[in-house]
Amino acid sequence: MTNKLGSANPNRIKGFENNNKVENIYNYYKVPGLYETSGQPTSSQLKLLVKKGYEVIINLAQDSIVGKVAFNQESILEESNIRYIHIPVDFDNPKESDFEKFVSIIKKYKNKKLFVHCAANMRVSAFTYRYRRDILNLKHDEIIKDLEKIWKPNKVWKSFLNL
Repeated sequence: MTNKLGSANPNRIKGFENNNKVENIYNYYKVPGLYETSGQPTSSQLKLLVKKGYEVIINLAQDSIVGKVAFNQESILEESNIRYIHIPVDFDNPKESDFEKFVSIIKKYKNKKLFVHCAANMRVSAFTYRYRRDILNLKHDEIIKDLEKIWKPNKVWKSFLNL
């Protein structure tokens, strides 16, 4: 299915509530050699991330919404020792400054157990692709498959990624 968001891989879509494994978080994907990613975790899935020992959670979505319910991730995580970082990336207008903040944070916490998410793992997979290509100097042909396991970027994101 293709719309203004691009085309999501229907094989990656899972149910919202199967919370006993990190891998069951919506659109979960483990990026080889870096960190784990997903779409929006529920509040109980955020608590699971605490239990599993993640040290830094980075959120690229503008808002934290599951279904139609908004919630405050920072308040859920503040009782733990997890560092919560929010970079609200406009899906229709990703900015170079957002990517620069992302790179700075990934470099700063590269030796920590990281989990990076947004609403559907589209922003994250795009930023991760660009980070791996432009910062880590990995070849497009070696990493594009990881991006495409989540989605095929739309026109806005193709331009942002120089694809």
